[in-house]
Amino acid sequence: MIRKAEKSDYEEMDLVFRESAKALCIRNYETSQVLDWIGQPWAERFIESANKGNDQFVKISNGKVVCFAELNIKNLKLNSIFVLPTYIGKGIGQEMLNFIFSEAQKAGLQYLDLDASLNAVNFYMRNGFKKYGISKFTTQNGVVLDSVQMRCVLGT
Repeated sequence: MIRKAEKSDYEEMDLVFRESAKALCIRNYETSQVLDWIGQPWAERFIESANKGNDQFVKISNGKVVCFAELNIKNLKLNSIFVLPTYIGKGIGQEMLNFIFSEAQKAGLQYLDLDASLNAVNFYMRNGFKKYGISKFTTQNGVVLDSVQMRCVLGT
């Protein structure tokens, strides 16, 4: 089940973020960059994100958060999708992305942009996103990471 995130989900979302980044991003970034990025457990990052206008969604499986996404309708931007590493390859990220596409279309968006981490580029390309630039992405805690700017034109 995918639903809007609640404040009570934030600790589990933080765990999903930290575990996913540690397991997947370490392939494309320096270990020190990833460890600085994930930092210490900090569920408050999601309060800050929500206060910036980001809609947050969670996928629940067996009573726990296994995936989350952040979407900013106003900025036409998919901020992130993170999947718990033990659920990678089971279609959960795909399910969440399809849900995000649906939410964006309901809001009348014609396209979605994102700054993809280097490890996620192929996933997004398989799902209709096209590269249009290379950038430096600054995380909430100030770590600068190489990223790929991507856009997906949404169907009607």
